[in-house]
Parts: sequence; structure tokens; C-alpha cells
Amino acid sequence: MGKVNFDEHAEAYEKTLDKDLEFFGEESSYFAEYKINIVKNTIGSAGSLNILEYGCGIGMNIKFFSKHFPNSKVTGCDISQKSLDVAKKRNNTDVDFFLIGEEEISKKLNSFDLIFVSCVFHHIEPPLREQSMKNIFNLLKPNGSFYYFEHNPFNPVTRHIVNTCVWDTDAILLKPKESLGLINKSGFIIENKRYTLFFPSFLKFLRFTEGILFFLPLGGQYYIKAKKSL
Repeated sequence: MGKVNFDEHAEAYEKTLDKDLEFFGEESSYFAEYKINIVKNTIGSAGSLNILEYGCGIGMNIKFFSKHFPNSKVTGCDISQKSLDVAKKRNNTDVDFFLIGEEEISKKLNSFDLIFVSCVFHHIEPPLREQSMKNIFNLLKPNGSFYYFEHNPFNPVTRHIVNTCVWDTDAILLKPKESLGLINKSGFIIENKRYTLFFPSFLKFLRFTEGILFFLPLGGQYYIKAKKSL
């Protein structure tokens, strides 16, 4: 099956995603801010950071970085120029964007205090995943923080959403063990792994328990926090 061309989906991406998430009872913005809040609450003393979202798409997460890290510099990058064009329109002028490529990456080595990647690697062909992870490692400053979110292939609702999503036709989901291996092999020091997004909207009164359920492989997604050693 051919690779998904995200240029073709850029304009309608958010609307389509909201439709795919109807079962969960939340709009896509809920999930975006949910993840940024995880970063905010677990990174420690943030201060002024140079933040990069690697694979930012149309910039749905970017605005929440700007909201929750107001004193930081925020940058987004992607392989889809059309998506970046949409991202520029929907975010403030203080946000920078660049197209992922060897030249741009070489200009920005060791530049970022925090790199965030959300549900990107299941779109990357398995033979290319190591290089993509190495790119992220090279872009991050020594002692910088890396947050990696991915779909949990053990969750049936997640699998249904992926199987019916128009731009997930090329998706190959990663088990946590594979993600941990990729991150470890690239040189990162892994700090923790947690499962997230356990309850849809009609069970939101139970969401306060997610902090103690994080070890159960039942959440819709999981995230890994890692550091780049000095």
C-alpha cells in the first residue's frame, strides 16, 4: 500500500479527525492539550525553552505549547509543505516552521531543549524509523527532554480508529517495546513510559484515576519520556 500524501489532507485534517474521534466524545483539541499538559506537568522547572514539535502537521499541538509555555520559543517541522502552510495560518507569527530535510537538520543540530513527537512514527516506514529517531536525537540539546507519544496497538478502540481513518491507510503501529528499542538505540536515556487516554467522554468522571492506571496496557495511547545525556 502506498504512502499517504499529507499534502492532500492538510486543509480538511482537523475536521476529518474530529469525525474519527466521535466515539471518544471529544474534539481533537482536547487530545492535543491533554498531551501538552502531560509535558508541562512532568518536565519539571521549564522556564524559557526552545521547543520543537517534530512532525507537527497542521500545528494542532503548537498553539497549546504557546499557551502553556508562554516564555518559550516554539518551532514546528514536517515533511508536508502544505501542512506547514496551514500551520502557519493557524498559529501566531512568533512560531517558526521548517520542512524536514538533511540541510535544515544540519543547521539546527543541538538546538532544542524539548522535542515533542505525537503519533508520527506509525507513518514512517520501518526501515526509516532509526534515521528519523537519530534526527531527533541530533536536534536535541545535551540534557534536553524528548517526549514521544504513540497509539497503543493493544487497545481495540485505537485499532478501530486507525483502521477507519483515511490517512492511516499506511499506518504500522508500534508496540511499546519497539518504541523503547528505537529510542534507546539512538542514544537517549529513557526516564519513564506510561499509558494514557483510558476513558471516553461518557466516563470522564473516572479520568482522575489515570494517574494510577498508567502501567496498564489498556490506554488508547502511551508516551515515553527520555533525556539526551550531557
